[in-house]
Amino acid sequence: MARTWIVMCPMWGSEEHKNKPHGWSLSSKELCRVQNHYFEPFLECIVCGHHFSLQEDVKNAFSSDNPFVIHNFQFNAEEWGNVEIIVGQLKTINFSCPFDDVPHVYLTPIEKPVKAVPGWITNAGFSIFSCDSETLGEIRKISWSAYGNRGYVTIPLWRKLLSSSKAHQLRKDFRSELVDLESAFEVFIGEYLGVMLKNKLRDETIEWILKLSIEEQLKIGFVELKGKALRDLEPEAYIMWQKNVKEKRDKVVHRGIFITEEEAINAREAVFDFMTKIDPSTLDQFQIER
Repeated sequence: MARTWIVMCPMWGSEEHKNKPHGWSLSSKELCRVQNHYFEPFLECIVCGHHFSLQEDVKNAFSSDNPFVIHNFQFNAEEWGNVEIIVGQLKTINFSCPFDDVPHVYLTPIEKPVKAVPGWITNAGFSIFSCDSETLGEIRKISWSAYGNRGYVTIPLWRKLLSSSKAHQLRKDFRSELVDLESAFEVFIGEYLGVMLKNKLRDETIEWILKLSIEEQLKIGFVELKGKALRDLEPEAYIMWQKNVKEKRDKVVHRGIFITEEEAINAREAVFDFMTKIDPSTLDQFQIER
């Protein structure tokens, strides 16, 4: 199985995109075109022909409220296929490789409707149950997809926190989602500075920096690393993070304010944008195995 990105055109809300796919996975040809040029407009929308960068389009997908797009960021692996069933008879599907946990399984009828549900779901496979007195014994085609994790222990902690935020997003618990988004960012910064400063400063100095507030880490840590505070290196991304994520999270934690869906979308975009501008290779952690 190969790894790819799920992307969404920045123009997805336009009339041209009405009733069209919300997102799609990049083909091997598109992956070769992008390589490590994450911020160049090397990709073309399959619907409207708009050109965009990988970073821009993965950000749009990450911010999406489409449940199936969300699953691509909640988990790191998807397996899917098409199968024929005989209505009334059990059909068993085995995954090509077990998931680390029990995946979420979805069924979609092809061509003709059928009453079918997944059951007996394990990390190694699942069964399809079908029953309809009017179509009993007839053949039906079904498309299935399973979302789960593989190699979970190797996933960075900050990425696991972002996955957790997606579970909150699906439940429309935007307060908890925002808390996880900011927690993920702060863990990401700690890991990033801990690695990047290792050959520049003594361990004691690094530990001192990482005990500071997140704002001070972004100031002192990046002055030591790149000669300037992060506010000066990425001013626009810094302001969006501070306004839409850090300050909102503090108000949720200390004052119990509610978060609207629009505020949650702004927070998703701000965290993703800031992380990937600090370290473009972070984009690789948003790939999914398919």
